[in-house]
Amino acid sequence: MTTADIRFATLEDAETVAKLIRHMDRHYRPDEELRPEADYRQMTEQTIANREGTRFVIARDEEGRGVGLACVAVLRPGRDLQGLIYLKDLYVSEPARGCGLGTQIISFLSAYAVENYIGRMDFTTDTDNVGAQRLYDSLGGIRKEKVYYTLPIEALKAVAARANRAVERTYSVQD
Repeated sequence: MTTADIRFATLEDAETVAKLIRHMDRHYRPDEELRPEADYRQMTEQTIANREGTRFVIARDEEGRGVGLACVAVLRPGRDLQGLIYLKDLYVSEPARGCGLGTQIISFLSAYAVENYIGRMDFTTDTDNVGAQRLYDSLGGIRKEKVYYTLPIEALKAVAARANRAVERTYSVQD
């Protein structure tokens, strides 16, 4: 593959984006049962139609097949009001790997950032994903020592329950 058609996805791309997300899940979780394809499509359509924070960048090959995907969010205001692009996922399908497609997608996002006065792009990778690290290092990525947190669903439920109790107490005191 020399170059791909890379652009932000629209609702018409939802099916292709959903398939790429499912392929990505299969790649990173090969032994797990995945949700039905229809669930992927519904989530993708809702995300695009509702203009949620996530935007999908899709890469198509010469035949129009979806071969690459980036899931990103633009977050503002950020340092000096420039904001940042947060790259949540970058995925290239198996047949398209090793052809520079990851670099092309990052280049597309970099050009978008420069054109829209966005000051940086942040992303993470698992410590054992040396291929991604090699790509990001080759593009001039700077490794930062940070502590990365995640609140899994159990923690989210517990925090939400505490917040709901606090709201209920506040309203009952004022009544």
